[in-house]
Amino acid sequence: MSGLLNTAISGLRVSQAGMRTTGHNISNVNTPGFSRQRTEDVSQPAQQAGGAGYVGSGAATQNIKRIVDQFVLTQLRTDTTNYHSLNSYSANLEKIDKLFADQSTGLTGGLESFFAAIQNAADDPSSTPARQLVVTQAESLSTRFNTLYDRLMDIERNVIREMEAITEQINDLAATVANLNTAIADKSEGGNGHSPNDLLDQRDEALRQLSELVGVNVVSQGDGTVNVFMGQGQALVVGADANRFRVTNAGEVVLGQGSRTRNVTEQLTGGQLSGLAEFRDGILHTAKNELGRVSLVLSGVFNEQQLQGLDLDGDFGERMFKDINSPDLTKQRVVSGNNAAPDDRELSVTIDDINQLTASDYKFEILENTNNYVITRLGDDKVVGQGMLTGAYPESISFDGVTVTLEAGSFQGGDTFTIKPTTDAARYMEARLSRPEDLALASPVRTGTNSGNEGTAEISQGEVLGMFAPDGTLLPAFANAGQLSPPVIIRFTSETTYEILDNSDPSNPKPLEPPIREQLYVPGQDNALFTSDPGETRVVGNGGKLGLPDGRNAQVVAAGGAAQGNGYPVEQMRFRITDPETGVTSTQNVVTGPNMSAANLAEQLGRVPGVSANAFTEATLTDFNFEDFSSPLQITVNGENLLEYQGGALSPEVPNPQTEPAEFQEYLAERINDNPNLQALGFRAEAGANPVTGELEVRMVASSGVDMDIRLQADGAGENQLSVNDSNGNPNVRLSGQGAGTESTVTVGGRVDLTLADGVTLNTAPSDSQLFGDSQAEDFAQSSYLGFQAVIKGQPKAGDTFTLDFNNDASSDNRNGLAMAALETAKVMGNGNMGLSDAYGRLVEQVGTESASARTNTEAARSLVEQTQSMRDSISGVNLDEEAANLIRFEQAYNANSRVITIARDIFDTLLNSI
Repeated sequence: MSGLLNTAISGLRVSQAGMRTTGHNISNVNTPGFSRQRTEDVSQPAQQAGGAGYVGSGAATQNIKRIVDQFVLTQLRTDTTNYHSLNSYSANLEKIDKLFADQSTGLTGGLESFFAAIQNAADDPSSTPARQLVVTQAESLSTRFNTLYDRLMDIERNVIREMEAITEQINDLAATVANLNTAIADKSEGGNGHSPNDLLDQRDEALRQLSELVGVNVVSQGDGTVNVFMGQGQALVVGADANRFRVTNAGEVVLGQGSRTRNVTEQLTGGQLSGLAEFRDGILHTAKNELGRVSLVLSGVFNEQQLQGLDLDGDFGERMFKDINSPDLTKQRVVSGNNAAPDDRELSVTIDDINQLTASDYKFEILENTNNYVITRLGDDKVVGQGMLTGAYPESISFDGVTVTLEAGSFQGGDTFTIKPTTDAARYMEARLSRPEDLALASPVRTGTNSGNEGTAEISQGEVLGMFAPDGTLLPAFANAGQLSPPVIIRFTSETTYEILDNSDPSNPKPLEPPIREQLYVPGQDNALFTSDPGETRVVGNGGKLGLPDGRNAQVVAAGGAAQGNGYPVEQMRFRITDPETGVTSTQNVVTGPNMSAANLAEQLGRVPGVSANAFTEATLTDFNFEDFSSPLQITVNGENLLEYQGGALSPEVPNPQTEPAEFQEYLAERINDNPNLQALGFRAEAGANPVTGELEVRMVASSGVDMDIRLQADGAGENQLSVNDSNGNPNVRLSGQGAGTESTVTVGGRVDLTLADGVTLNTAPSDSQLFGDSQAEDFAQSSYLGFQAVIKGQPKAGDTFTLDFNNDASSDNRNGLAMAALETAKVMGNGNMGLSDAYGRLVEQVGTESASARTNTEAARSLVEQTQSMRDSISGVNLDEEAANLIRFEQAYNANSRVITIARDIFDTLLNSI
């Protein structure tokens, strides 16, 4: 009887446990993270009933199990962290997108209004209202840059505050997980192997909430606890211990306990915290840098153009905006790392070339225990500079259009610095013009054409390329207010050659220093007169160091007999070529041959990259003395006879040098100029009086640089003589002929002027070059950059002249204003690939594209997390219909077991009554 009763009671207990579990499920149907539970029932051991076999003894609830799928939970945490990271990123990105794209808050409208005002002023440069509008628009534009920067900084500050709030939530959740670990471990230890289901649900929900904030990796332990890691294995929770997140003043996210913390900003992989950090350090920082770059380029190009113009008062312009390299700005572009004491390092960053300027930050690092440094562009992790510090400060390092100067301090291995050339530039942009008269719309140079020119060549109006040398000093041409130093005159020496002279004294023009002589002119195309390369230098070939014992210039080497060569020696020239963009250096050697002509030397030197060579030869025939002016007599230049014969005697067309010296020399010049063979060699000649001595002479030039072989043949009884020099102030060589078959010859060698592009230098061996002078002398290679330019086109005639001088009447000149207006579309950024509007437009496009992509990715991530949540709910969620059915089932079982008990009682009562 007791067996039947016990069996029924066990059934009651099983049914009661099932109903309690079902009721618990129903009660927690809306509890976040709750997983439905079910009882696991087993039969109790059967009892032997004599010969009848074994009789069952009822059932028992072995375990109450929560229904979960750990793989689904893990996927839910992963999808949750991805969604919240993208959602946080997208929500903040939309703020920048709206800020830049809006016509009223972005730069597009401000740039359009500013350039429209510039164009209006250029159209009417004498109008004060038009000038005032430019001043007003410049102030408005700089204010708009400031406002955009402030708005970006507000967004950044809000992001940091949100990150601080999120880290506090993370810390609370991490502490909750650690406490639940402790409770679960205690319950599991005292629960005979049974799990505390509700505590496990609470921990899973805390982990899910934690995954909304930061990406985590959960690792189960054998005692029922879990360890939580983030990023690349940084521990957040280990058993009952939890580390804490914190946001530093610099915006870095650190993890640890007390003073033992580690920067984990770059290790964040998901969740709201990662999305905010990625937004702040990614597109937000890029937006600030790009905005700063545009402000720097705009300020730089307009300041440069303004300085190159004349204002309404006739003075050189002042900067339109704040100097991009003012001392207060150069110091703010460097952020020191956690460097060793003492904190005394002083660095500055100057902008050298805004066209090369990037929108990236840079890491400047001095390697541990060395003086070696490495500079890395953080935008693409490319090394842009490396070397060894000398320890002598100040020391400068240049890369990507900027120069970092180590001014002073205890620089040592392990030091790190972040270089930020553009980050805060928009904040400090400031318009500096206050008077409309200060707007420099006029060009300071003006060209002129001689009214007596016979050719059809025309010269452009002239323009200023720059007022400062590469080292930042003012160019000599603009050193004196109100004048060009010196004014220049362009004089055509032939239809295809010209020279440029110092025209300070118009009655006596002099060579420039360094000289610009025997330049080739190509009819039918634009011929730029001056270099546009600020780093270009010129080495003047004068052969002045060559000399014979009697002091004669060694270019004139032979007197008497056949030509013996020009006497030039064998020399080695070593060119060092540094690529201005890459900094890569190479060398190239050139060895000259003995008696090499200037033409051949120029051809050989011109093959060196960055080197152009201009060869020419000069000679003067003077001091004619002919005692016997009768045949046979001949003067020969490069094998061409100058004196005409008729019937075996001198032609009557040949003037007598004794009685008609001027006519004789005019005759010689005409014969040279009319000779087609000499013309092919670039010969030209001019007869006249020496400007210093007044002595009559014939001056010859061969623009090709070929040697001049000059020969005098005389068979007469009297002595016939003439002198030859190299037109460079060196002593004469006397040619004479007397008696049958006598002749004397002299060879005059040419000169080569070398033009070296920026980054090209020359050393000679020996250093005291007989061709170019002392290559170690300070004035060996002189700058050829004058800072202005003019172009001549058309067909000139020999003797035509043009001038370039200061613009003394500039009130109605708008050339500099037009140059300012042209900056709207000029490719002044990105190594000549972008304009100002292009750069800002690209920024707007980048932000807009990124924002649209982020929205799409967020929606996709939302769909994934909803799917995974639905999957989890289908497995672990409470289904009220199912639970209601379970209640009925357990109730029926309970009632049935109660009936068994009733029957057992009735049987027992019947038995008692029968006794």
